[in-house]
Amino acid sequence: MATSYGPLLSEVVVLLVGEKKSGKSSVGNIILGRRAFNQNTSRSSKKSSKNLGIQVAVVDTPGWSSNFPTPDVSKEFLRGLTLCHQVPPVILLVLPIPNPFGEEEWRAMEAQLQLFQTPIWHQAMVLFTRGDHLGGLNIQEYIRRQGLIVQWLLERCRNRYYVVNNQPGAQETELLLKILMIMGITKHPNSLQCSSHTQLRRDVSARIQGGRPIQQEKIEMTEMHDGRPGPRKQMSSRRQYAPAGFVVSSAGLKRPLSLVLLGRRKSGKSSAGNMILDREEFATDLKTTRCSAGHGQVSRWSVTVVDTPGWSMYSLADPKQVKEEMSLSPSLCPAKSKVTFLLVLPVDSFGEKDRKAVEKYLSLLGEEVWRSTVVLFTYGDVLRGQTVEEHILEKGEPLQWVLNRCNNQYHVFDSYKEDRTQVNELLELVEQL
Repeated sequence: MATSYGPLLSEVVVLLVGEKKSGKSSVGNIILGRRAFNQNTSRSSKKSSKNLGIQVAVVDTPGWSSNFPTPDVSKEFLRGLTLCHQVPPVILLVLPIPNPFGEEEWRAMEAQLQLFQTPIWHQAMVLFTRGDHLGGLNIQEYIRRQGLIVQWLLERCRNRYYVVNNQPGAQETELLLKILMIMGITKHPNSLQCSSHTQLRRDVSARIQGGRPIQQEKIEMTEMHDGRPGPRKQMSSRRQYAPAGFVVSSAGLKRPLSLVLLGRRKSGKSSAGNMILDREEFATDLKTTRCSAGHGQVSRWSVTVVDTPGWSMYSLADPKQVKEEMSLSPSLCPAKSKVTFLLVLPVDSFGEKDRKAVEKYLSLLGEEVWRSTVVLFTYGDVLRGQTVEEHILEKGEPLQWVLNRCNNQYHVFDSYKEDRTQVNELLELVEQL
């Protein structure tokens, strides 16, 4: 008899995302234990059922083609988000086993996921459908053969995955248990809490106030196809293609760079991010209130840039929101990338009040953050012939204290320079840290 987790959860919400004919609707039927969704989904819909004593709601969304999602699909996807009433606790990225998942498929998925406008990887799990097509392969060997893009996607999802045969049966219980594991609640069935995205932000805020460092929870998933668990194996591949943010060199997969922009409001963070990526990735005419990430190939580097809300010393920004977003910003960086924080300081006045603000906000990321931080001076044209070293001496102890904490690692951006030399020099500095 299945364990009952009682009426302690008001509702578990699961969002299904995937391309056309990936088996999303069948997955929804498996989770709900009944035929709730029909095939060929053209409109988002929400269906509910009770499983293990828990009320479960599944939101099915239209799939996109191998090309980028059409406006109609994106519109329905956004409507599906409203059916969740909040960012859903669990997002299932549905991949059919018979179909390859390469660069084109990844870019189509990425275009759809950007509609969330918030990091989703801590809530996501890859769900492989049509497991009967594996034949004699186990899932780990299938993943290895699929190559770097699938492996990279799994790493972003903390290597959480599951395989279904698109047939109802005992796997509905196993799949729901996996979903509960992602929510982090199965270890304490007597005190379950609905871990929505809103609750996650409250938890982050509570940890900040309690002075404890934020650590991402690691949930180890095992392959449960045919009901037989097996440990996740180390994956490798010689396929010579890579997802956005990675490059393949003669030495193999080159480690990407991730740059997290930190600083006060109006410091030029968004503009600096656009300069690095050489495109208008971040809006410079709007106030940044949420973290966002952009990816690109910059010279010989694969780069992810994460823009964050700026703090204010004059009550023009919500300090609680800024702290929460800053603490979540590393989660937007690709797994295994080299993460460097760019402390963006405009070339203007910098006093003790500025120093205290920098110390206060960077401390949210732990004491080790200083070792991987580079000071990026923006509005370098204001120097007008003065060297940056002369500027540092002129501003005195507050600025020098910050630079000492960052091991005197700094660089200058002049937005009026059109050549890419200053960007390449910054990336060389980051690579050598």
